[in-house]
Amino acid sequence: GADATYSAQTEPTLLNNRTQIFQDTVSVSNTAERVKKYGRDNEGKRLRAKKMVELKRDQEAACIANGATVTGSSAIAAKQRGLYGFLTQGRLGSSGSAAAPVPTTNTAPVAASATEGFDEDDLKDALQKCYENGGDGSVILCSPAHKQHISGFTGGVQKTNDVSGKGTTTLNASIDFYKGDFGVTKVVPNRVMAGSAYGLKNTVYIIDPDKLALAVLRGFESEKLATVGDATNWQVRTETSLIVRDEKPLY
Repeated sequence: GADATYSAQTEPTLLNNRTQIFQDTVSVSNTAERVKKYGRDNEGKRLRAKKMVELKRDQEAACIANGATVTGSSAIAAKQRGLYGFLTQGRLGSSGSAAAPVPTTNTAPVAASATEGFDEDDLKDALQKCYENGGDGSVILCSPAHKQHISGFTGGVQKTNDVSGKGTTTLNASIDFYKGDFGVTKVVPNRVMAGSAYGLKNTVYIIDPDKLALAVLRGFESEKLATVGDATNWQVRTETSLIVRDEKPLY
């Protein structure tokens, strides 16, 4: 017969993160609330809704660009680790002393001394690595400038004119989906990534959305604060964190 043999199994690595509070304040004078207004009935409600939209942008930037967690104290606010601090598989398009992060020791990535041009060969290499590590690589997340750069890739692509009657003609000059050897990848520009921080404008991410999620400890809420002078004050806040289920298929 054939005897069964056994080998030692490798335990999965536990990834961690911490929550981050995103907050802002609103103050509306009682005069501004009492007078008639154009296009809205309540100035306090309008401003609180506006602040929530602004905080969503802050959330998104933190989920992308934060390189390491920060433990909160009486002097500093706690911060979550973003996607930039989870990508352990190395980076393309950089030179110098670039080093990947180590999430298990909360070591932030080391920025490269110089960035090189991001080209189609870099994209193909990254998609291959995502596939080899068990991911789909179905989304390219990039800044608006990188979106225009990717639309200039020419491998196997032909620009077309769409003539749809009534004398109208549309020149299709963008790449919204990149079909490579490992499937179709959607190219998604992100306004937040137009920022200047490391991990935003200078970085292109290839992700598998199934490996990411947003943890919500406290959803959006507004609390009326103490009256100071002739005004009504609120604090708008939420507390969330980024969940990375598996960092290896992310690039």
